[in-house]
Amino acid sequence: MIAFTYAVIAITFIALGIGGIMYLDHRFSLSVGDRPFAIKGRRIETDDPFVRSQFKKFYAIRVAYSLFLLVMLFVVVSHVG
Repeated sequence: MIAFTYAVIAITFIALGIGGIMYLDHRFSLSVGDRPFAIKGRRIETDDPFVRSQFKKFYAIRVAYSLFLLVMLFVVVSHVG
């Protein structure tokens, strides 16, 4: 039963992680519209200061979301049993 619980927790957090990051990337794309940019890893190549500021904002949100999920994973797993 505990193995099933851990499997459900794992599937849930993987879905939340991938889905949340994809949603944040989608919101970033919507916020910059059709302005030219290229993302290479953790860097962005653009001449537009608005795109650069939006990228920094959404990157910080992505990091905060990832840390939140990590903390929540520890909290949830510590209460199993």
